[in-house]
Amino acid sequence: MISRHYLDAPFGWLGGLLRRESERRRYQASPYAWLFQPYLGNELVALTCFAHHGVMSVAAVTLRQHQVLTSRAWVAALSEGVRDSAAAERRHQLLYNVETTLPLNVESLRSLVEFIGNRPIIGWQLEQRLAPLEEQLRRHLGFGLPNARVDVTKLHQRHLRRLHPQVEQEAELAQALDCWQVPSHAPQRALEDATSSALLYLRLKRTEVDAAS
Repeated sequence: MISRHYLDAPFGWLGGLLRRESERRRYQASPYAWLFQPYLGNELVALTCFAHHGVMSVAAVTLRQHQVLTSRAWVAALSEGVRDSAAAERRHQLLYNVETTLPLNVESLRSLVEFIGNRPIIGWQLEQRLAPLEEQLRRHLGFGLPNARVDVTKLHQRHLRRLHPQVEQEAELAQALDCWQVPSHAPQRALEDATSSALLYLRLKRTEVDAAS
């Protein structure tokens, strides 16, 4: 049975799957076809996005097995170049520690999509964080991210519920990191947010392995 949570989502869980399948068929003869193919490797991408005032700060960092490869990251603020965008860009630089600002257009989005590839995506409050990015991808490229994905928030809550059924579920990344004793610094910043989500994911997956052994 599909849970009420998915039925109440803006497009619904099933609707999202059907839309991604429709996009896969539409782009199967295009240069983007490989993005819709199943991924057979051992890497994932932790992805985050903060959007307001016509600017999006995006960070994507690679995970391989038990490592978070911060040296292999894509980080940039994408600006629509609207009125007063310079002030918004400076605000993003300060808030999210993003040094590079790119125009929000086909080229910059293609660069991000090619970095992510068809690897599975993870992240904190993933659907919420990705919503503005997905909107821009569909506007400029015609499709959203087709990747398999794991919301680390739900993974954290499921583990917490199993261990402490009476404990109130945490909704903040900083609190979840503290709960599982995962060290981090300034998780609101874009790259740090993606990295912290990745570290938390690895910690929770290790907990699953330990519980099964």
